Amino acid sequence: MFSIDNTYLETIHNDALRVLEEIGVKCDSTEIRQIFEDTGLAAFDETTGHIHVLSPLVEQALTTTPKRDQYWIGENAFGVGGTAPFVYDDDTGELIPPTFEHIVKIAEIVNKTDVIDFMARGVLIPQQEVKVMDAIIEHCDKPIYVATVTEEGIARAKEIHETRGNINIQFSIINSPLNIIDSMVDPFLSCVRLGLPIYVSTMPMAGLSGPYSMSSLLTLTHAEGLFGITLAQLVNPGITVVHAGLPSIANLKKNYAVDLGLVSHNIANLLMEKVNAMLDIPSIQTACTTSQDRPNNKSEEEAAVGFSMMKQYGFHQMRHAFGFLKELIAFSIAKLERHIDICRETAPAELSIEIDPYDPDGFDVIRRNGSNASYMRDDHTLKHTGTSFIN
Repeated sequence: MFSIDNTYLETIHNDALRVLEEIGVKCDSTEIRQIFEDTGLAAFDETTGHIHVLSPLVEQALTTTPKRDQYWIGENAFGVGGTAPFVYDDDTGELIPPTFEHIVKIAEIVNKTDVIDFMARGVLIPQQEVKVMDAIIEHCDKPIYVATVTEEGIARAKEIHETRGNINIQFSIINSPLNIIDSMVDPFLSCVRLGLPIYVSTMPMAGLSGPYSMSSLLTLTHAEGLFGITLAQLVNPGITVVHAGLPSIANLKKNYAVDLGLVSHNIANLLMEKVNAMLDIPSIQTACTTSQDRPNNKSEEEAAVGFSMMKQYGFHQMRHAFGFLKELIAFSIAKLERHIDICRETAPAELSIEIDPYDPDGFDVIRRNGSNASYMRDDHTLKHTGTSFIN
């Protein structure tokens, strides 16, 4: 029987605040450092290169962040989110470069499908930000998530925001664990200053860039998400920000490859959403996808488990829920269409497994690794191998 304990969720939130305060985030950007230090509630440690953020500053940011009922995508929303570098050719089984025809096809399917509530681009066409946005909005009237880092792309996103609305800009500003991505600083700050809705994405992988236990993985994921939310609120108080913490798991039996088909993957993302629901902030996670590199019976079984779980326990938004294949490398349009049917057909169902108990060593392992992705070599991973993330 799966149950969600509020004390468990509150402890993860408090541990995440402690991570930002005591461990901090590695930050080479003098501009970001200044933004935080000007508050008097953050300080930069020259010896480690980490900026430390006091909990009252994060809590202040959470009070100015628009709440979940103010967001334009409602509860229990499945979507096509993510960006695959390849399309799986459903006729030949080959991986081929995405084209605008693929984007248009995905957008048309999303637009007419009742169980899909939002769309990101799905596939990657490099250096075509504006054309990708235009193709999506021409063929899809639903809320969209877009990625843009260029001046032209940001300007077009602003036009869409002001005319069409229902747009959110995707940003991965932190590279797990706890490292600001320098190349993302300028476009992130530009979008925030323009008042564009954004989401702050982070995807620590348990066993590689994150600790190898459920509660500690969620703690690191949440800390990174909170840092992005706090930065956005300091720059432009009241801006819409979606917490896009996407906890993931390195499957030690598969040469440490990310395994999106694990039941534990769905549980981790459901729990992350429940922490955000407790805080009443917009939330998007990843679930209902697969470990398989092609559409097959196993990919359908894995998706059905995810759909039933999410329908049973409720959530805000789940991405990667339809067309994506193993490790998000490729997108199958046939899988998208088949998994729409699976989503419609799958009924809510209770889980028959227990959540791993709170890990009292979790904070220490995050402190020990800091901004270094050394979890593979940490004794903590060895200790939890075979007991955590086994399904």
